Amino acid sequence: MKAGILTTLFIAGLAMLTTGCSTTGSNADADTEASELRVTPEGNRLAETNVKLGVGYFQQGNYEYALKKFRKALAIDDNLPSAHYAIALLYDRLGKSKAARQHFERAISLNPQYSDAYNAYAAFLCRGKDYVNADKNFRKALSNPLYRSHQLVKVNAGLCAIRAKNYTGAEGYFRSALQANPRLQTALFHMANIYVETDRHLQARGYIQRFAAVGKHNPQSLLLGVKIERVLGDKNALAKYALLLQKRFPDSNETRELFDSERR
Repeated sequence: MKAGILTTLFIAGLAMLTTGCSTTGSNADADTEASELRVTPEGNRLAETNVKLGVGYFQQGNYEYALKKFRKALAIDDNLPSAHYAIALLYDRLGKSKAARQHFERAISLNPQYSDAYNAYAAFLCRGKDYVNADKNFRKALSNPLYRSHQLVKVNAGLCAIRAKNYTGAEGYFRSALQANPRLQTALFHMANIYVETDRHLQARGYIQRFAAVGKHNPQSLLLGVKIERVLGDKNALAKYALLLQKRFPDSNETRELFDSERR
């Protein structure tokens, strides 16, 4: 619940690369790509094959071979957006921020409708605390009506807004995600957390109850429940959350935090 952005993006980003190497926003874009494939069919197919092989190595944690395959794809076709996107994800994972930025921007310039790349680049910028440009890129990802992962982008954008202490913006993204899927636990948890941070504990209680209604509690949600009920003064509910946290997750950081707070 806390880290969210990085893990989600790598899983989703790599999955999109293995199922379809680029994301287009219109039939016109698809026609353009088809035309390019007819001009240099072998080069593009071979480049895409190397991207897919590289993604396989990436998923296995074999970054050396993944890098070789992505570089080979770019050597074959430097205008392949998915190759730039894939190597950007890898460079980001390796901590090579300058190279990652260059390839994210190249992927986007080659395909202005590449919502996966906008989403990943926005998360990259958010981790670098460039919150304004991160939000701009999240919004570009959402501007594509044919993009299939709007919910993922809204969650990532909401998490980034929380990092920026922009609780109003975060609330807007999570509300929008919940309109599409009222059972989305991640959004329910963070809405509760936002209300705690902004001293609206009664509303926070409602969201944490909705969270529990659609799935199992985790250490973070149970500790949040404790914090909510301490303020609202329901001792029975507080004791219930505390007991569940200690019983189900005795070795968690949240249980240690609970014990520490009770000693004060």
